[in-house]
Amino acid sequence: MPAQAPPTTPASLLPSPLRSKISQLPWAVLGLGLLITAGITIQNNLFNRRYHEQAELALLNDVADALISKINAYSANVASISAMAEAHGSLSPERFRSYLEQLRKAQQLPKGTMGLGYARYVPQADKSAFEASLMATYGQAIKIHPAGLRPAYAPLTVLQGIDHQNHQAIGLDLLGEPSSKEALIQAVTSGNPVLSAKLQLSHNAATDQAPEVSLYMVIRRDPKALDTDQPNQWGNVWGWASSPILIEEMMEAAQRNINNPDLPGSTVMLFDGERPSHFGRLYDPTDSFGTARLSDPNYQKIKVGGRTWLVGVQLTRALPGPDGLHWSQAVILGVGSLLSALAAMVSRELLLSHRRTVEALHQLSATTEDLAIASAVFEATVEGVVITNSEGLVLSLNQSFTQLTGYTNINLRGKTLGVLRSGKHKSSFYEQLWQELLQKGSMHREIWNRCKDGSIRLHDVSMTTVSDKLLRPLHHVAMFRDITERHAEQQTILHQATHDALTGLANRTVLVDRLEQAVAMAQRYGSTVGLMFMDLDGFKAVNDTYGHVVGDQLLIAVSRRLETFLRKTDTVCRQGGDEFILMLPHAPDLETLLGLAERIQADLRKPFTSVPGTEELRISVSIGIARWPEHGSDTDAVMQAADRAMYQSKKSASKNPVLADCPSEPVAGPWPATGSDGLQKGPRTFPALK
Repeated sequence: MPAQAPPTTPASLLPSPLRSKISQLPWAVLGLGLLITAGITIQNNLFNRRYHEQAELALLNDVADALISKINAYSANVASISAMAEAHGSLSPERFRSYLEQLRKAQQLPKGTMGLGYARYVPQADKSAFEASLMATYGQAIKIHPAGLRPAYAPLTVLQGIDHQNHQAIGLDLLGEPSSKEALIQAVTSGNPVLSAKLQLSHNAATDQAPEVSLYMVIRRDPKALDTDQPNQWGNVWGWASSPILIEEMMEAAQRNINNPDLPGSTVMLFDGERPSHFGRLYDPTDSFGTARLSDPNYQKIKVGGRTWLVGVQLTRALPGPDGLHWSQAVILGVGSLLSALAAMVSRELLLSHRRTVEALHQLSATTEDLAIASAVFEATVEGVVITNSEGLVLSLNQSFTQLTGYTNINLRGKTLGVLRSGKHKSSFYEQLWQELLQKGSMHREIWNRCKDGSIRLHDVSMTTVSDKLLRPLHHVAMFRDITERHAEQQTILHQATHDALTGLANRTVLVDRLEQAVAMAQRYGSTVGLMFMDLDGFKAVNDTYGHVVGDQLLIAVSRRLETFLRKTDTVCRQGGDEFILMLPHAPDLETLLGLAERIQADLRKPFTSVPGTEELRISVSIGIARWPEHGSDTDAVMQAADRAMYQSKKSASKNPVLADCPSEPVAGPWPATGSDGLQKGPRTFPALK
């Protein structure tokens, strides 16, 4: 009886070489899975490195911006004290305490301000008289300290704490302290608020972990007499406005204003100087500097108050490090290896039993799960997401987009995003975006969009093209984020930095920048630039009679009248006090300029009847006129010529506008011995244009 043949299976029917290759499939699957896992891990590492670098730089910029904003707030307070003292010619302790109380009630004392005060400039010959005045003011014998014979002193006369008065510092000679002496001298020469180096003063027990600096601004006896000659300059110094600042509180307040998710747990440091050092360390709450915990910081220099500070940041270790290592990579490796081994085992089982059926079911299950995950992510993302076809017709949008714009799937499906056009952008703007998307595959812009309720909002929009294997566009995915409030805050900060806080006119910085640009354009195209310096006559009497509140309202009314004479290209600036400057690019001839000045003078002589607290106010204005290039070869010379002409108008009996002389070279002209207010005058100079 012949032997019975063994039963056949699909595998046994295959040729032997093919059966051998199929048997190796699980190993191939395992190797491929491990290779993919390694690739994903490497990509994750590269992504983590880029993320660390970008996140750390972004946090560093946020900290630096917040710190500069805080210093500007402190500077505004000392500048206001200096302006108040210069406006009155002096500053009594009673007036100063009243002003500080107003700041408290208005909540204009930023966190970190330890106090506000002022120091007097006392030559050696006036030392005894000054100490006697301290005795009369405080009712007790107060000596200038530290003791010693010096050419001049800068004793603290008033130092009012935020929560209590600090009498221990009264009489402390700031010129006797090297850290503050350098700042005082720089404040005199620059005329701007200046920060001192780290202080260790006797009235404060600040340690290296909680250091203190002070912000100073010079108070001049005559703010209009700015003499660059050093002896004359110190003769015009009345004193300095002062504000001690506790660095720790300042930094904590600045960080509370930072909206950055990477800030918690990160290391933030501050140093005085261009290099990090223990000597210059101002802020290091975790005491990380000089230890192994500080392994990869990033630094940025900032210019504040005439000093260079160094801001340092190191991201929290909960985030990926600079080498890209993170605990998530271990998870990727573990899960990837486990899945690779599981795939190999499944492959082996599929080969032995119903491979095609099991594989089809597995593919169907995986596809369904991917779709469910993608749908959940699409609806849960905080950004508004819109998916369109290749022609830009909306296919789907998520709930976040509906919350941003008010439009739903029913409203936009089958339509384009053109319904969002606000009218603030030209048609060419949208055509350029579409061409960029088609050519590069992505685009990113800030776009003003009109929502369904009619409101116009600023959106950060990024759009990406999804292509097939042949690189043909299939869909476009757009992501929207509302940044309207952030934009408004930035515009407000920019306006405050470039405009006078009282009148809303451009400040001197803006005027100098525009004058420099106007002269450059005039040189190129052969045109001229006109300049008028204006000083109000009789304004001091208004202040003395009605007070500074009425005086401020009068300055605002004068500003509004001056604006009626402006062309679109002209600029009017409040230089300070009751001085204004009008700059006219493409200036007409001198006769026309003189006629314009006469019209301005006539208009300002008309009574002001709308100033609150008064029935009628009358003032006049002295105007000096200069024009580039007749009155100077550069902007400094033209400004000096207009200023001299204004003083000639002021001292003349007729008070008519005065045209500047036309010297062959810009030189300082004669100056009156005294001004209309009886104060000593001297030649005025202007800082060189940048």
